[in-house]
Parts: sequence; structure tokens; C-alpha cells
Amino acid sequence: MSRFRRHPPLPTLLALLLAGGCQTTPGSLPSPVAPAELTQVNAAVNRQGRPCPSDLCLTDWPDAADLDRLTAWDCKAYAVAKADRLTRLGYHPDRLEYVLVAGPPLRLTHAALLVDGRWVLDTGLRCQVCALEAFIGGGKLRGRLPVADLPHARRALRR
Repeated sequence: MSRFRRHPPLPTLLALLLAGGCQTTPGSLPSPVAPAELTQVNAAVNRQGRPCPSDLCLTDWPDAADLDRLTAWDCKAYAVAKADRLTRLGYHPDRLEYVLVAGPPLRLTHAALLVDGRWVLDTGLRCQVCALEAFIGGGKLRGRLPVADLPHARRALRR
């Protein structure tokens, strides 16, 4: 019989657990860094749009083709423009979703673009480019819609 055991003896396990070597506390991990391409696209689109003077300018989600004709953009227009720009750069639409978050300090539900289920591209109300958890913050995630499904949802709502 080998003198090595399959598992460390119980006192060794207890010592490791009490030492806390493998434990992490919330916030002790470094913040993830967003890909530079996402940061560049987000900044370019944020400069491109004409911000809405109030909380809500559009009653519906615009088509990307209509963005140049809008007098002002709300969060929906910015999200659509970012999705359009990323798909033109080669991002597959399956990688992109629209997300909705509600709760303080927001007065209305806010929309942004989610990339790869992780990175949110926003206008700066909650973040510029950040992880989904940071975007939600103390609010509540109210919905996720794949970018490719927006035209279908728009048609269904108009019926």
C-alpha cells in the first residue's frame, strides 16, 4: 500500500481552509478590461448621435437606416447604432443583445447593447463600456433581446 493518500488528511484541509489562501472577497478580483475595439466603437457612436434633451425621445426602436434622419437619439437609438457598427465590423448578430435595466437612479427603463453576454456598451448613464454586472448595479435587469430578433419583435408589436 502506498504511503500517499488520495486526499490530504483532514487536519491539512482544515489548515488550508482556515488560512484563506483560496478565498476571495467581493471586489478583490481585478476589474476586467474591455476589448479596445468595443471601447472605440462605443466612443465613436456616442459622439455621432445627437443626445435626447429629455429622458425619452423615441416611442419605438429605430431601424439603423433611420438613424441619420432622427433629430435626437435616446438610449434605444444609441444601442441600435452600436449594434449596426459592430455587425459592419464583422461581429455576428448572435453575439449582440439589447439589454434593459430599471431602478434607481434611473427614472425610466434604460437600454444598452450587450456584446458576448459580458460587455455592455452604454452612453455613460451607468457606464461607458463595462461588465454586465456593473451595468446592472443596484438596478434590475428587465430584459434581453437578441439583436437579430428586434425586427420580428417590432412587427409583432405593430399588429
